[in-house]
Amino acid sequence: MLTRAPSPLRPQIGEAEMLAWFLAASPGDRIAYWRGHLVIELAPTASPLSQSERRRLRGVKVLALSMAETGLVHLVQQRLGPDDYLYLAIARPRPRHGSARLILPGLSSQAASSLPQAA
Repeated sequence: MLTRAPSPLRPQIGEAEMLAWFLAASPGDRIAYWRGHLVIELAPTASPLSQSERRRLRGVKVLALSMAETGLVHLVQQRLGPDDYLYLAIARPRPRHGSARLILPGLSSQAASSLPQAA
């Protein structure tokens, strides 16, 4: 199976990079976590990505969705062309109440280990 090289315009971030961005982000800050078409690029039979690239993308997608579901970010898409979207996460104001640890469902253990403990 042939795989295409990533576009230089396609953000290549993993869960750790997305978490690092979030921990440093102020409300309104944004990050492009993918450019392309997630549905196609996550499908094993249609994706031009390798299995490891799909796994990495799936981890970032799950993290982004978890962060949105817990009210930490807004997720938006910007259509750039046919099958070409820019996927953005926008930081929301942090909740004042909190637990000792930020809990995000679906977060990989590697990414979770980079989360700080609350004081």
